[in-house]
Amino acid sequence: MDDELRKELKDLARQVDKILKEELKKKGIEADLAEARIYNIKTVGVQGDQRTYAHPCEITLYQKEHFIWNTEFLAGLSTRITNEVEGNRINRVVYVIGFK
Repeated sequence: MDDELRKELKDLARQVDKILKEELKKKGIEADLAEARIYNIKTVGVQGDQRTYAHPCEITLYQKEHFIWNTEFLAGLSTRITNEVEGNRINRVVYVIGFK
């Protein structure tokens, strides 16, 4: 992976992390682990009548060794990430469910 791509992925991760922290605070959800990762691949998405080719984002949330499952929170978080990350560079948000 070249330096420019690495920088782009880190920038995307910072933007997503900021949104994640804001949403957790707004909803009053405390998490022992709250992480966002950006994959070095592109996925096909649809926005309006057009296809998009952008990076997927992975979200991991745990509290006391249990994953946080709040569908309202996750839906709002996903919408914010795909709509607000600069340049529509994220078109898919996945949520990791499993044990650490």
